[in-house]
Amino acid sequence: MTGDASALFRSRVLFVTGKGGVGKTTTAAAVGRVAAATGRRTLVMEVDNQHPSLPAIFGKPAAHQPVEVEPNLWIANTEWQPALEDWVESIVSMRRLVRLIMKNRVVSLFLQVTPGARDLVMLWRVSELAKSFDLVVVDMPASGNAVAMLSVPLTAERLFPSGPIRACAEALLAMVARPDTALVLVALPEEMVVNETLETLERLQAGMPTLRVPIILLNRASMPTLSERERSLLRALEREFTEGVAVEVLEAGAWEEGLEAATGEALARLQEAKRPVIALPSLPRNDGARRVAAQMASALARGAGLRVLLRGGA
Repeated sequence: MTGDASALFRSRVLFVTGKGGVGKTTTAAAVGRVAAATGRRTLVMEVDNQHPSLPAIFGKPAAHQPVEVEPNLWIANTEWQPALEDWVESIVSMRRLVRLIMKNRVVSLFLQVTPGARDLVMLWRVSELAKSFDLVVVDMPASGNAVAMLSVPLTAERLFPSGPIRACAEALLAMVARPDTALVLVALPEEMVVNETLETLERLQAGMPTLRVPIILLNRASMPTLSERERSLLRALEREFTEGVAVEVLEAGAWEEGLEAATGEALARLQEAKRPVIALPSLPRNDGARRVAAQMASALARGAGLRVLLRGGA
């Protein structure tokens, strides 16, 4: 791993997003595990995920209410309907009245069709949970949906001049602007992923300039191991051998050289965004989600200069 990862552990609310398949859930879990090991009361949460991924990592179900999975570490999967009921209760302060309101078809329809209501309530749930934890790590939807979700409070503030939705939007905008709220973009050393990462960063800077993006995590990176002399030798040997076991060995070397080149190109492009880029090593994914998250947690702890005892699957 290269770079200083300590910025990951200086937040109270940390949103994690990236193009689908980049390993953002594993990253969120790894950050949560390291933070918990430092003694911080930590929650890692998914957002209304119909097929939550955290249970495969921690071995326990993720429900709407946080579930403790390790010392100082909880997981949750925030669900729309319970979150909506919690939000309504925060306004009317009477559970019986909340049930009556939720049964009202007109109110229910209004909440269902109000632009961004679902995202607004989900973010409100994040802000409420942050009152009970030292760190809330939010495994967000893929980058495009994540930007849209984070932009909802600003849209709601413009649409509603007063009322509870306006008040909620203002509170969320204040949370996003706090110095201890941040978003981390996870990328891979692949051209399309890097393109989307940079586009997402541009959208965030244009639409939400108060939201900090302290670092970009480049996952599954292959850092240079071959010297220029070794690369030249590889080229020469490829011309010399055309069959047999030697060819397979040379192909493996060429494959590694290609991965290293792709990592170098990705790092160069991402660094143009003027954000620190942390390169995480490629881990054997066939070891299972739990072990991969544990290995990533170890890499992040080393990158942040933290000496911690990590539990579960390492």
